[in-house]
Amino acid sequence: MNNPLKIFLIDDSEIHLAGLKFLLSENKNVTVNGCAKSAKEALESKDLTQADVLLLDISLESESDGIDLIEPIFALNPNIKIIALSQYKNINFIIRAIQKGVSAYIAKDTSIEQLNVVIELVKKGNGFFLGETIPKNILLNCFSDTNPVLHPPKPWNLSEREIEIINLLANGFITKEIAEKLHIAIPTVESHKENIKQKLNCKTIIGVVVFALKNGLIS
Repeated sequence: MNNPLKIFLIDDSEIHLAGLKFLLSENKNVTVNGCAKSAKEALESKDLTQADVLLLDISLESESDGIDLIEPIFALNPNIKIIALSQYKNINFIIRAIQKGVSAYIAKDTSIEQLNVVIELVKKGNGFFLGETIPKNILLNCFSDTNPVLHPPKPWNLSEREIEIINLLANGFITKEIAEKLHIAIPTVESHKENIKQKLNCKTIIGVVVFALKNGLIS
């Protein structure tokens, strides 16, 4: 029997924390191993370093911005998967969260059933998941000239192999599949992915794909 997934909660509302803990207690595949009501409390918690998934309220009233917490959290626990939980269905918040490396962005009106589905998807994969109550066409704004997606300086100096890998990533291929398709080693693919992120000044692969589509690097 697999060990339950350890979930850490950050929300400045005691009522919301209690509600989440109660609702998640019905899911036998997860356990809430810790919670915090502020950035300081979270970053000082040993439970955070041992958690598999973090549910993060990005609109902490006592903080400047919950999204600013993401980098120091990854510094403490590089393997943690972060699900951004927000009352805002706003492209600026979504894109900033993507850039910081979250695995999912869901609204606070999401059902517990959907939340459990997203937790399972985040556990299994490295993709980005958008909650079902957020209008899907909002992501079309990623390609407008006014969106906050990073604009690294030209030239990007991407090699043909790097462009090829971006295309495959955009089409949903995972690292192992790319390695098999291109007849190269998995570590070589990972090295290319890191080089691509560095050249394009993007923190995540989804950021790379969004940037590449917007700037015509891939079709």
